[in-house]
Amino acid sequence: MEITINGYKKEEAIALAFKLGFESEKNRYSCSQSSFHAITTVLGYKNPIVFKALSPFQGGGSDSGLTSCGAFCGPLAVFGMLFGRDYSLWEKREMDLQASFLGEKLLEKFHETYGSALCKDIQNHCCGFSTRFVKNGKLDKDAVNTFEKHGGHEIVAPTVVGRGAAWAIEILWDELPKDQDINLSNIPSMKDAERMLDEKIKSL
Repeated sequence: MEITINGYKKEEAIALAFKLGFESEKNRYSCSQSSFHAITTVLGYKNPIVFKALSPFQGGGSDSGLTSCGAFCGPLAVFGMLFGRDYSLWEKREMDLQASFLGEKLLEKFHETYGSALCKDIQNHCCGFSTRFVKNGKLDKDAVNTFEKHGGHEIVAPTVVGRGAAWAIEILWDELPKDQDINLSNIPSMKDAERMLDEKIKSL
């Protein structure tokens, strides 16, 4: 039997992550939140607090286009959520670099495909120009319109987000417990468990 995570085989999970990331970025925007949403939906590890915290990472950080692509940041947040250093290690001044090791693999994917993981560089690679969406505390509508005219939320950003999510699933696949890692053969069905519990209660 082929191993699965959250009921999905590896290729199914990768393909679904791409589609969820693409659809989310195309219709609801935010490369950081859309990539995080796609990965965590596939894995069954949704976290609304981390999702909300990722909001200002969109558009190359504060919609500036100047720092890391949100489609890179979203997966990093998943890596950190699952494998990052916790407070107990932080307080002891002990390091845990597993999340960074996974992030390096993702960084290689971005560099192989786009030559960079910076938003402005990816925009240049895909559109031939880069832009800032927020300037002086306001949304630059002209910049947004130019981005959209060049397929910004039609094909460019959705594809980058979909790829980032799919790559993250591929990287995480060997790190996470599979469904078959848990032996459920001796676990009763819900109906049987409820019956046994009722019998136990009656015997009190």
